Amino acid sequence: MSSVLRVQNVTFVRGGRRILKGIDWEVKSGQHWCVLGPNGCGKTSLISLITGYEPATSGDIQIGEDQFGNSDWREVRKRVGLVTNTLTTFIEPGEPVINVIASGREAKLNLWQDPPAAWQRQAATLLKATGSQHLRKSLWGTLSQGEKQKVLICRALMAKFNVLILDEPCAGLDPVAREHFLNWMAEISSWPEAPSLVMVTHHVEEILPCLTHVLMLKDGNIHAEGTKDEVLTSAALSEIYGAPVSLTAKNGRYALMVL
Repeated sequence: MSSVLRVQNVTFVRGGRRILKGIDWEVKSGQHWCVLGPNGCGKTSLISLITGYEPATSGDIQIGEDQFGNSDWREVRKRVGLVTNTLTTFIEPGEPVINVIASGREAKLNLWQDPPAAWQRQAATLLKATGSQHLRKSLWGTLSQGEKQKVLICRALMAKFNVLILDEPCAGLDPVAREHFLNWMAEISSWPEAPSLVMVTHHVEEILPCLTHVLMLKDGNIHAEGTKDEVLTSAALSEIYGAPVSLTAKNGRYALMVL
């Protein structure tokens, strides 16, 4: 399998603090990963480096054949889809949903003019594919949190990318909305043209059967990485969360109990 994302000996220092400490990680075509760890472990910083919003202090990051520093990162970013709640604060409430989705084609926000008709048609097709065609004429500010997350994923799918990064996509969703969203994500993973998914979360309950691998972070280091069966254990989770916990699995889903 070819590599779609490679992180080599990456460190990140901010304000004199070493947030990431020599991270080595590779995502191959066809793999879907969960990045798991407690608050402050470096998950968000790692995603910021991969998406080009922050520069690594040292080390190499490669998307496909393009390496940070040797390629125009503005172009490389168009091949990395990002869904994060942070984006919701930058989108104007009056922005049409179709325009929000179409803006993903050039990795921009709040288009100053209507997108080309072809982009609008593609955006409408994505809405239909996700069962959200009823939002076609809606404005961003009228959407629920779950609807916003779906629109942001449609936005990410506008671009031709290798990786789709979901940074805590279930934050702010009630339990029913969360399950509906996760089921929809599982459906996307089965599409023939689906990119590699990277889902960042605190919660093992959100790890879907379609996710094949897990990267565990603790204190800016990789604590464990590999297939779910290899990595997801009560012992490993107890170590990263600093408390005794018990992991159970049923029908491909997980639950965690603090002992």
